[in-house]
Amino acid sequence: MSDIESISGKNITLVCDDSFDGIMTAVYDGWVLMKNGCRVNIHPGKDYAPTFFSEFITIETDMEKAVRVAGSIRIKISIEAYMLVYRACMHYEECKADEVFEFLKIGYKVGGRITKMLSNPHVMKVMELSRKAANEAHLFKGFVRFDELKGGVLYSKIEPKCDVLSLISNHFAERFPEEDFIIYDGRRKKAIVHKHSNDCIMVEGQNMDQLTKDLQRNDEYRDMWKIFFDTIGIDARYNPKCQQNNLPKWYRKNMTEMRN
Repeated sequence: MSDIESISGKNITLVCDDSFDGIMTAVYDGWVLMKNGCRVNIHPGKDYAPTFFSEFITIETDMEKAVRVAGSIRIKISIEAYMLVYRACMHYEECKADEVFEFLKIGYKVGGRITKMLSNPHVMKVMELSRKAANEAHLFKGFVRFDELKGGVLYSKIEPKCDVLSLISNHFAERFPEEDFIIYDGRRKKAIVHKHSNDCIMVEGQNMDQLTKDLQRNDEYRDMWKIFFDTIGIDARYNPKCQQNNLPKWYRKNMTEMRN
Protein backbone atom coordinates (compact mmCIF):
# COMPACT_ATOMS: atom_id res chain seq x y z
CA MET A 1 0.00 0.00 0.00
CA SER A 2 1.37 3.43 -0.98
CA ASP A 3 1.52 6.39 1.44
CA ILE A 4 -1.40 8.03 -0.38
CA GLU A 5 -3.60 4.94 -0.08
CA SER A 6 -3.05 4.79 3.68
CA ILE A 7 -4.49 8.28 4.30
CA SER A 8 -8.18 8.61 5.09
CA GLY A 9 -10.67 11.13 6.46
CA LYS A 10 -8.44 14.22 6.25
CA ASN A 11 -8.34 17.56 4.47
CA ILE A 12 -5.51 17.17 1.98
CA THR A 13 -3.89 19.64 -0.40
CA LEU A 14 -1.76 18.00 -3.07
CA VAL A 15 1.10 20.19 -4.26
CA CYS A 16 2.12 19.24 -7.79
CA ASP A 17 4.17 20.53 -10.72
CA ASP A 18 2.52 23.37 -12.59
CA SER A 19 2.16 21.33 -15.76
CA PHE A 20 -0.46 19.17 -17.43
CA ASP A 21 1.30 15.96 -16.41
CA GLY A 22 1.76 17.23 -12.86
CA ILE A 23 -1.92 18.10 -12.51
CA MET A 24 -3.02 14.78 -14.03
CA THR A 25 -0.80 12.96 -11.50
CA ALA A 26 -2.47 14.94 -8.71
CA VAL A 27 -5.91 14.05 -10.10
CA TYR A 28 -4.97 10.35 -9.97
CA ASP A 29 -3.77 10.54 -6.36
CA GLY A 30 -6.64 12.86 -5.43
CA TRP A 31 -9.12 10.28 -6.66
CA VAL A 32 -7.58 7.66 -4.39
CA LEU A 33 -7.76 10.01 -1.41
CA MET A 34 -11.33 11.00 -2.23
CA LYS A 35 -12.40 7.36 -2.16
CA ASN A 36 -10.78 7.13 1.28
CA GLY A 37 -13.05 9.88 2.55
CA CYS A 38 -10.60 12.77 2.22
CA ARG A 39 -11.46 16.27 1.10
CA VAL A 40 -8.95 17.04 -1.64
CA ASN A 41 -7.58 20.25 -3.12
CA ILE A 42 -4.84 20.49 -5.73
CA HIS A 43 -2.27 23.30 -5.82
CA PRO A 44 0.01 23.56 -8.88
CA GLY A 45 3.43 25.09 -8.22
CA LYS A 46 5.60 25.49 -5.15
CA ASP A 47 4.34 28.92 -4.10
CA TYR A 48 1.82 28.19 -1.36
CA ALA A 49 1.10 29.09 2.26
CA PRO A 50 0.46 26.07 4.54
CA THR A 51 -2.56 26.29 6.86
CA PHE A 52 -3.72 24.49 9.98
CA PHE A 53 -6.85 23.30 8.21
CA SER A 54 -5.24 21.15 5.52
CA GLU A 55 -2.33 18.73 5.32
CA PHE A 56 -0.05 19.59 2.41
CA ILE A 57 1.51 16.70 0.50
CA THR A 58 4.02 17.24 -2.30
CA ILE A 59 3.76 14.70 -5.09
CA GLU A 60 6.19 14.01 -7.90
CA THR A 61 4.96 13.88 -11.47
CA ASP A 62 4.36 10.28 -12.50
CA MET A 63 4.01 9.87 -16.26
CA GLU A 64 2.24 6.51 -15.96
CA LYS A 65 -0.46 8.02 -13.74
CA ALA A 66 -0.72 11.11 -15.95
CA VAL A 67 -1.14 9.04 -19.12
CA ARG A 68 -3.80 6.87 -17.47
CA VAL A 69 -5.85 9.88 -16.39
CA ALA A 70 -5.48 11.62 -19.77
CA GLY A 71 -6.54 8.45 -21.58
CA SER A 72 -9.54 7.93 -19.33
CA ILE A 73 -10.76 11.48 -20.01
CA ARG A 74 -10.71 10.86 -23.75
CA ILE A 75 -12.39 7.45 -23.48
CA LYS A 76 -14.85 7.87 -20.60
CA ILE A 77 -15.82 11.49 -21.19
CA SER A 78 -14.88 12.88 -24.62
CA ILE A 79 -12.09 14.30 -26.76
CA GLU A 80 -13.71 17.73 -26.43
CA ALA A 81 -13.59 17.49 -22.64
CA TYR A 82 -9.94 16.43 -22.81
CA MET A 83 -9.03 19.48 -24.90
CA LEU A 84 -10.91 21.77 -22.48
CA VAL A 85 -9.01 20.27 -19.55
CA TYR A 86 -5.66 20.41 -21.36
CA ARG A 87 -5.99 24.07 -22.29
CA ALA A 88 -7.33 24.97 -18.82
CA CYS A 89 -4.17 23.45 -17.32
CA MET A 90 -2.14 25.87 -19.46
CA HIS A 91 -3.75 28.89 -17.75
CA TYR A 92 -1.91 30.78 -15.01
CA GLU A 93 -4.67 30.89 -12.35
CA GLU A 94 -3.91 28.88 -9.22
CA CYS A 95 -7.50 27.63 -9.03
CA LYS A 96 -7.20 25.77 -12.35
CA ALA A 97 -6.28 22.39 -10.85
CA ASP A 98 -9.16 22.45 -8.36
CA GLU A 99 -11.58 23.43 -11.12
CA VAL A 100 -10.30 20.66 -13.40
CA PHE A 101 -10.68 18.14 -10.56
CA GLU A 102 -14.30 19.22 -9.93
CA PHE A 103 -14.97 19.16 -13.69
CA LEU A 104 -13.71 15.59 -13.93
CA LYS A 105 -15.77 14.44 -10.94
CA ILE A 106 -18.86 15.46 -12.89
CA GLY A 107 -17.53 14.25 -16.23
CA TYR A 108 -16.91 10.70 -15.08
CA LYS A 109 -20.53 10.56 -13.94
CA VAL A 110 -22.30 12.06 -16.95
CA GLY A 111 -19.81 11.45 -19.79
CA GLY A 112 -19.67 13.70 -22.83
CA ARG A 113 -22.79 15.62 -21.76
CA ILE A 114 -20.62 17.65 -19.40
CA THR A 115 -19.56 20.06 -22.17
CA LYS A 116 -23.24 21.07 -22.54
CA MET A 117 -23.80 21.64 -18.79
CA LEU A 118 -23.28 25.39 -19.01
CA SER A 119 -25.21 26.13 -15.83
CA ASN A 120 -22.60 24.31 -13.72
CA PRO A 121 -20.04 26.80 -12.32
CA HIS A 122 -17.13 24.32 -12.53
CA VAL A 123 -17.87 23.52 -16.16
CA MET A 124 -18.12 27.20 -17.00
CA LYS A 125 -14.87 27.99 -15.18
CA VAL A 126 -12.93 25.27 -17.02
CA MET A 127 -14.37 26.54 -20.31
CA GLU A 128 -13.35 30.10 -19.40
CA LEU A 129 -9.78 29.08 -18.52
CA SER A 130 -9.56 26.99 -21.70
CA ARG A 131 -10.85 29.82 -23.87
CA LYS A 132 -8.43 32.38 -22.41
CA ALA A 133 -5.43 30.09 -22.88
CA ALA A 134 -6.50 29.31 -26.45
CA ASN A 135 -7.03 33.01 -27.22
CA GLU A 136 -3.58 33.94 -25.98
CA ALA A 137 -2.02 31.10 -27.98
CA HIS A 138 -3.82 32.41 -31.08
CA LEU A 139 -2.42 35.91 -30.48
CA PHE A 140 1.12 34.62 -30.16
CA LYS A 141 0.85 32.89 -33.52
CA GLY A 142 0.90 36.42 -34.89
CA PHE A 143 3.07 38.17 -32.27
CA VAL A 144 6.10 35.85 -32.38
CA ARG A 145 9.12 37.57 -33.96
CA PHE A 146 12.25 35.64 -34.94
CA ASP A 147 15.87 36.79 -34.95
CA GLU A 148 18.42 34.81 -36.94
CA LEU A 149 21.34 33.45 -34.95
CA LYS A 150 24.72 32.48 -36.31
CA GLY A 151 24.29 29.19 -38.11
CA GLY A 152 20.89 30.16 -39.47
CA VAL A 153 18.83 29.15 -36.41
CA LEU A 154 15.72 31.28 -35.87
CA TYR A 155 15.22 32.39 -32.26
CA SER A 156 12.27 34.04 -30.57
CA LYS A 157 11.70 34.95 -26.94
CA ILE A 158 8.15 35.33 -25.60
CA GLU A 159 6.75 35.94 -22.11
CA PRO A 160 3.09 34.85 -22.22
CA LYS A 161 0.78 34.86 -19.21
CA CYS A 162 -0.44 31.34 -20.06
CA ASP A 163 1.78 28.37 -20.90
CA VAL A 164 1.15 28.53 -24.64
CA LEU A 165 4.24 26.79 -26.07
CA SER A 166 2.57 23.42 -26.54
CA LEU A 167 -0.45 25.16 -28.09
CA ILE A 168 1.58 26.96 -30.77
CA SER A 169 4.31 24.41 -31.55
CA ASN A 170 2.41 22.61 -34.33
CA HIS A 171 1.52 25.91 -35.98
CA PHE A 172 5.15 26.97 -36.36
CA ALA A 173 6.36 23.46 -37.23
CA GLU A 174 3.88 23.39 -40.11
CA ARG A 175 4.65 26.97 -41.11
CA PHE A 176 8.44 26.51 -41.11
CA PRO A 177 8.97 22.77 -41.71
CA GLU A 178 12.46 23.23 -43.20
CA GLU A 179 13.74 25.73 -40.63
CA ASP A 180 15.68 25.24 -37.40
CA PHE A 181 14.03 27.41 -34.76
CA ILE A 182 13.71 27.95 -31.02
CA ILE A 183 10.79 29.67 -29.28
CA TYR A 184 11.72 30.42 -25.69
CA ASP A 185 9.29 31.19 -22.85
CA GLY A 186 11.32 33.48 -20.60
CA ARG A 187 8.81 33.31 -17.74
CA ARG A 188 8.89 29.54 -17.41
CA LYS A 189 12.43 28.84 -18.62
CA LYS A 190 11.25 26.39 -21.26
CA ALA A 191 11.44 26.28 -25.03
CA ILE A 192 10.25 24.41 -28.07
CA VAL A 193 13.12 23.41 -30.34
CA HIS A 194 12.52 22.44 -33.95
CA LYS A 195 15.06 20.86 -36.27
CA HIS A 196 14.18 20.94 -39.97
CA SER A 197 11.98 18.07 -41.12
CA ASN A 198 11.52 16.86 -37.52
CA ASP A 199 8.94 17.32 -34.78
CA CYS A 200 9.29 19.94 -32.06
CA ILE A 201 10.72 18.90 -28.70
CA MET A 202 10.22 20.64 -25.36
CA VAL A 203 13.30 21.70 -23.40
CA GLU A 204 12.86 22.84 -19.79
CA GLY A 205 15.10 24.40 -17.16
CA GLN A 206 17.49 26.11 -19.61
CA ASN A 207 18.05 29.84 -19.87
CA MET A 208 18.10 30.16 -23.65
CA ASP A 209 19.05 33.86 -23.44
CA GLN A 210 22.40 32.86 -21.96
CA LEU A 211 22.87 29.87 -24.27
CA THR A 212 22.27 31.98 -27.38
CA LYS A 213 24.00 35.17 -26.21
CA ASP A 214 27.21 34.52 -28.15
CA LEU A 215 25.22 33.45 -31.21
CA GLN A 216 23.36 36.75 -31.59
CA ARG A 217 24.30 38.75 -34.65
CA ASN A 218 23.31 42.02 -36.29
CA ASP A 219 20.26 41.23 -38.36
CA GLU A 220 19.34 43.68 -41.12
CA TYR A 221 15.74 42.50 -40.97
CA ARG A 222 15.34 44.01 -37.49
CA ASP A 223 15.95 47.49 -38.91
CA MET A 224 13.68 46.73 -41.87
CA TRP A 225 10.85 45.80 -39.49
CA LYS A 226 11.25 49.09 -37.62
CA ILE A 227 11.40 51.15 -40.82
CA PHE A 228 8.30 49.37 -42.13
CA PHE A 229 6.44 49.98 -38.87
CA ASP A 230 7.30 53.71 -38.87
CA THR A 231 6.61 54.14 -42.58
CA ILE A 232 3.08 52.72 -42.64
CA GLY A 233 1.96 54.91 -39.74
CA ILE A 234 -0.43 57.75 -40.59
CA ASP A 235 0.04 60.73 -38.25
CA ALA A 236 -3.54 61.94 -38.70
CA ARG A 237 -4.86 58.58 -37.55
CA TYR A 238 -2.52 58.08 -34.62
CA ASN A 239 -4.62 56.55 -31.85
CA PRO A 240 -2.57 55.07 -28.99
CA LYS A 241 -5.66 53.94 -27.06
CA CYS A 242 -6.92 51.90 -30.03
CA GLN A 243 -3.41 50.55 -30.59
CA GLN A 244 -3.16 49.47 -26.96
CA ASN A 245 -6.53 47.70 -27.14
CA ASN A 246 -5.41 45.73 -30.19
CA LEU A 247 -1.84 45.19 -28.99
CA PRO A 248 -1.46 45.52 -25.19
CA LYS A 249 1.88 46.89 -24.02
CA TRP A 250 3.01 43.71 -22.29
CA TYR A 251 2.97 41.89 -25.65
CA ARG A 252 5.34 44.44 -27.21
CA LYS A 253 8.43 43.78 -25.11
CA ASN A 254 9.84 41.13 -27.44
CA MET A 255 8.42 42.36 -30.75
CA THR A 256 11.13 43.49 -33.16
CA GLU A 257 9.34 46.60 -34.42
CA MET A 258 8.64 47.80 -30.84
CA ARG A 259 12.17 47.51 -29.46
CA ASN A 260 14.13 50.66 -28.72
